[in-house]
Amino acid sequence: MTATQKRQERLRQRCQRLKEADQDLIDVIQFGSSVYAPDLARDIDLLVTTHSKKDEEIYWDIFLDLDIGVDVLVRTPEQAMGGDIAASVRLMGNVLFGTGDTLKAAEAYMTVPTFDRARKSLQTADTNLASAQQMKDPILQDEYYRIAFDRLFDASRYAAMAYLNTDNSRWGQLRHALPTPFNDQFRGFINTLHIQFSYDGNYPQQAPDAAFTQARQEVEQFISSLEKLQTTTP
Repeated sequence: MTATQKRQERLRQRCQRLKEADQDLIDVIQFGSSVYAPDLARDIDLLVTTHSKKDEEIYWDIFLDLDIGVDVLVRTPEQAMGGDIAASVRLMGNVLFGTGDTLKAAEAYMTVPTFDRARKSLQTADTNLASAQQMKDPILQDEYYRIAFDRLFDASRYAAMAYLNTDNSRWGQLRHALPTPFNDQFRGFINTLHIQFSYDGNYPQQAPDAAFTQARQEVEQFISSLEKLQTTTP
């Protein structure tokens, strides 16, 4: 069992203890970097949904003795979520405890991304690229490169959602809804940046920086072209 797997097992054990302390517990959802980049995450973000909130220290103390910091947000089903948190929970949430109803509830609070949000994802990709270039540990360097490529994919996804004015993030549906040639371009970003480079880690190992630069230019042009098309379409 890897260190990450052991940590996840400890998290699930703590969730069972939390259920004993809060009989009204519905869900515990893990979200954020500890889900999509567990080896690089500096803390763990948890969203707790309960029918009735208890003393806040109960939720924090349960996870206090883990080997990593844990941030806990507690809500009732009637409480709204912030748009960014809702998107992170819905798109990459990991159900540690419960039925996952919170994932479905998050859809109601997701906001339609803007083209500015897409460009912010480009900046996030740049930050991860810089970290990869500075990293001496080959395993961590690989992780940062993979995250950098995936943030480029996120930028293209946000641009597609902004153009279509939708909070639907499903890649296949977005691709089919985009006009030609953007649908084919987006399919390329899915297959290359997200699946091949990020998920499989099969990016050009000998020249990752050059591959990133080229992909970034293509995604940036994709964003600008969709934004221009949106403003000129009656």
